[in-house]
Amino acid sequence: MSSTLSSLTSHDLAGAIWRYRIMAWVVGTMLLFLCAVALPLQYIGNKPELATVGFTFHGIFYIVYLVTVAMLGRRAKFRLSQLIGLVCAGFVPGLAFYVEHRTMVRLHSLGLFGGEDAEAGAPGQVEGASRSAR
Repeated sequence: MSSTLSSLTSHDLAGAIWRYRIMAWVVGTMLLFLCAVALPLQYIGNKPELATVGFTFHGIFYIVYLVTVAMLGRRAKFRLSQLIGLVCAGFVPGLAFYVEHRTMVRLHSLGLFGGEDAEAGAPGQVEGASRSAR
């Protein structure tokens, strides 16, 4: 029974990681697009429609991102300071990509998951990463 529980926990963590990574890229890409395209169109081109709709969708996706951050933080037992960094990554343009990368390096170096198919791009692809990589 305990081996089933540990594999379920590892599977739950891997799922939380993938959901977080997807949402980090969605929110980060959308925010960069809004800042690089929609805001200039709003202020220079006097066309606020794209910014209005875009920031509404970004807000919705950011809430989903916060839920995925909370799920990952609970499963990986992140400290409050780490959670604050993940939360801030969703509203500072470009920061989501850096924080997502650093989070993945940290999770790999701590060995919180691994042993999955590396060729499929699964979370276990970097095993034995040193702690100095953090």
